[in-house]
Amino acid sequence: MFDETRLERLIAAYFDQELTAEEKRELEEMLLGSSRAREIFQDRCDWHGLAREWGLQSRTERVMADPAAEKKVIPLARRAWMSAAGIAACLALGWWLLPFGKKDPKELVDKPATSGSHVATLGQALDVQWEGTNFSEGSPLPKGWLKIAKGTLRLDFYSGARVILEGPASLELLSPDLARLEKGKLTAKVPPAAQGFAVLNENLKVVDRGTEFGMNVTGEKACEVHVFDGKVELQGDLPASAKKDLREGNGVAIRQGKWEAITANRATFVDPASFLKAGARETEAKWETWRSASQEVRKLPDLKVYFDFEDIVPGDSLLQNKAQDAAAGSHGTVVGCDPLPGRWTRKGALGFARTSDRVRFRAEGGSVPSVTMAAWVRVDSLPQDHNAIFSMAPTQIGEVHWKLDKSGRLLLGLRADKAFAFDSWERLESPRVVTPQDFGRWIHFATVIDGTAGVMKHFVNGKEVASGPMKRRPAVQLGLANLGNFDPAAPEQKDGIIRSFNGRIDEFALFTRALSASEIASLTAK
Repeated sequence: MFDETRLERLIAAYFDQELTAEEKRELEEMLLGSSRAREIFQDRCDWHGLAREWGLQSRTERVMADPAAEKKVIPLARRAWMSAAGIAACLALGWWLLPFGKKDPKELVDKPATSGSHVATLGQALDVQWEGTNFSEGSPLPKGWLKIAKGTLRLDFYSGARVILEGPASLELLSPDLARLEKGKLTAKVPPAAQGFAVLNENLKVVDRGTEFGMNVTGEKACEVHVFDGKVELQGDLPASAKKDLREGNGVAIRQGKWEAITANRATFVDPASFLKAGARETEAKWETWRSASQEVRKLPDLKVYFDFEDIVPGDSLLQNKAQDAAAGSHGTVVGCDPLPGRWTRKGALGFARTSDRVRFRAEGGSVPSVTMAAWVRVDSLPQDHNAIFSMAPTQIGEVHWKLDKSGRLLLGLRADKAFAFDSWERLESPRVVTPQDFGRWIHFATVIDGTAGVMKHFVNGKEVASGPMKRRPAVQLGLANLGNFDPAAPEQKDGIIRSFNGRIDEFALFTRALSASEIASLTAK
């Protein structure tokens, strides 16, 4: 982590050629220590170069309009050199030894697809074995191929069409109302708002005209179309004798270019109602498995706080701390926050939406050298520069801030000094771990402060994504705490910054020891 305000001041001083030797070293340390700082610096370099080039071009135009001033024209070669000021600035500091193309492996995260490239949502996945890219339920799906070796998917296209895909299958998503089936079975239910939804195979295009239909592709030039309700229109390279319209109960089989009329057979496709029931049974089984595992979690040694968000009574502000040895005064008070479903239909959660929403509680026990924080979180958006998951012991040495920044990095701050200054904190910043594609998905975050070993670590879904040494080892101060928000600092520090969280939390644990990687992985296995 770094102080972005301070970074901006140093960059401005650099371009104004006002950096002192000490400030230059400070800037270099920021750039060497943070990929985000390097991104900001590169962006400012680019803008600096463009601004200077624009200014020089404007000056040239004015000079050329004045023949008497023609001798003042800046040579083209020099203008081209000055337009590259951004690149030259990067080299001037000497940190070109760390080129952007050679990042730390932990920073090699895929850039998210833009919202315009998404065409559907994965509504349900049952007993799926993926081939290639793996998606989670609730994920937005970009244009491209979906391939499964087995199992069944429900795809909710943005046009309103709903498709059930049976594996083994290969389906290319082309747009909100167009897909290509290369292999496998699908059933498409198309409401009036999505009329015109179409599926391609080879030279055939099946266009909905207000219907429910099925397609079965068993190999090259082997495709069947079954109309269960309404009508479809067939387009493409059709034989003269082929019907262009198929109505309810009818179908066509195409094999090696030969067309044959068949009777639609729904029994050869997954029944949508049965699929939904099977998904509900699987969800119920997952919840039962979690509930059993949860009983064991609350017995773990050094567990100080455990909120499972179950049995929340609407209108009641109590959130019970279910750690086995919970202190009497450590139960939570719900402020705002609406009870909502968690990872599964029967799993409880709290939704954080308003800037005042939070769970406020007190973690008893004084100061400790090490802690581990773990939570199942659903991020709905990242509107703030600081989106607080958990904060504790405001303004005290040992204060903890655990949060996500606007770009989706997991951040930890541990106060080591009373002063309100950037360097008063021990900090750890992860690579980008939440992208817009992850909004609405459940993610397990865990962070370890190991004061004995002098190291801090971030974990996402049971895997370590960042670690760093502690220059100072202040004891973590237990005390007044918040989930989904933070307490303002001292009254004299009126920064006006909003740090509320937008999403859901359905499990939170605070341990007064450093959990091992295997222990953290076990928390995600439920």
